[in-house]
Amino acid sequence: MAQQSEVAASSSWPAQFLHYVSRRRQRFYGIIAIMVVMLAAATFIYGGFATGIDFGSYVPRPKDALPPAHNSGATGADGITHGGNGANGGHPPVQTQIPVAPGTQTQTETGTETQTGSGSGQSTTQTQTQTQAPAVQVQPGIPTKIWQILLPKSSSKSKDNFVADPKILAETPTWLAKNPDYTYTLVGQKGGDEFVRKHFGDNARLVEAYTQMPNVGMKSDLLRYLILSAEGGVYTDTDTVALRPIDGWVPEKYRDKAAVVVGIEFDRRDGPGWTDISHWVQFCQWTIAASPGHPVFGKMVDRILASLDDLVAAHGVPIGKLGKLDSFEVMNSTGPAAFTDVVFAQLQEYDPSLSDTKDLSYMEEPKLFGDILVLSIDGFGMGQPHSKSTSDGSIPEDALVRHLFSGAWRGDGKKRRM
Repeated sequence: MAQQSEVAASSSWPAQFLHYVSRRRQRFYGIIAIMVVMLAAATFIYGGFATGIDFGSYVPRPKDALPPAHNSGATGADGITHGGNGANGGHPPVQTQIPVAPGTQTQTETGTETQTGSGSGQSTTQTQTQTQAPAVQVQPGIPTKIWQILLPKSSSKSKDNFVADPKILAETPTWLAKNPDYTYTLVGQKGGDEFVRKHFGDNARLVEAYTQMPNVGMKSDLLRYLILSAEGGVYTDTDTVALRPIDGWVPEKYRDKAAVVVGIEFDRRDGPGWTDISHWVQFCQWTIAASPGHPVFGKMVDRILASLDDLVAAHGVPIGKLGKLDSFEVMNSTGPAAFTDVVFAQLQEYDPSLSDTKDLSYMEEPKLFGDILVLSIDGFGMGQPHSKSTSDGSIPEDALVRHLFSGAWRGDGKKRRM
């Protein structure tokens, strides 16, 4: 028995040795594999930093295709946040036809590539032509035109024979006195209808939207954007006071660059948010200055048409029968909430570092983004008891306009004091 045990032990020795060698080989290969993985990872990381890859900015590709990019009919651009996804809240592009102003330029790029094959004795030539959408370059500067709108209220029984109370225009002389060489136009119902037909008559959907607007405030909103798009100049509400000549609105260093001037009306830096204001910083549209043909107005018109579609779907009636809408529905369709969405989207195209309107909070002086000049709160919004607006009775140097907030668009005759 002892001899058999010794024989068995001696016969298993080669197997034990091979098992030992195999275990050592597995450990060796494992170490080699780990070193290869670590080397590859180090090479990737080093190469990423060396080539400027931003590892923190990676965004996974969506499973479904994104909605169509916003198209203003002028430049085409990725758009705004409107009631959900995409440039128009999931709506297809409207492609509103906005006239291009004299002095604007368009750019088209084409390329041709020729390839000659070898080895087969045959040559092939491939020509590829790529045409980009026209890039509108708006001529900077504000035309010497002042526009105001005076439309009869929606409840007026005799719109065709409407005669306004002269007191409504009590502040208009401030605009005339401060700007003696500017052309002044007061647009009424007849003039507004003619203006839209003249400049946008080939866009049946836009004409219908204008004529069927649910209330006078929304109609006035749309008309001011169309006027500034086609003619340019300064639009201002009839309840605004001119504090400084328009020629001095744009700082000297920006005068050969600025094509649009917008002001802040609300900045949530000194208090809580407001129920009917959805942004941290909101732009006003009681006064806007612009060079004609700027794409922001085409995008604003697209936003309005998409918003009207939403209202029609939500209320289940045609545009002309929408009836009374709440204030936020108005402001988010044609008013300052919608205007802020569109303007801020344009600012983001010029400066991708902007992620939220909060980035514009605490502005103390005008700032140029691309060709849009954004004023601080006192520019167009002085005299308000919020947003660090100057409201002590003095007129600061950077105050250009004061809004009296008559609130005529609400149709109830009540003044709205901020």
